[in-house]
Amino acid sequence: MADTVSIPADVAHAFAEAWCDSTITADVAASLGCTEVDALADLLRALGAEQAADEWVDAHAKDDDPGDGHFQGTVPEDVSLTADAMRWSPDPADTKDEG
Repeated sequence: MADTVSIPADVAHAFAEAWCDSTITADVAASLGCTEVDALADLLRALGAEQAADEWVDAHAKDDDPGDGHFQGTVPEDVSLTADAMRWSPDPADTKDEG
């Protein structure tokens, strides 16, 4: 892939305008994976839309689970996390054996 790409200004402007809409951000961000939202945010930043890029990442992060790349919530102190791709689960040491 080339280090630099030339995009016609009207196309870049139309893309940024379409994806810098708070309604679409709220509706779509949670359904994207971390890699997808990072790629979109990087492109928006390259087009000069810093605030929109941050809004996409923040909206996405609200639905991330512990162990996901953008998770911003609080993990209970008594829970260790092991990441498994895009899913998380308590560490086996944290589960009680009812046996």
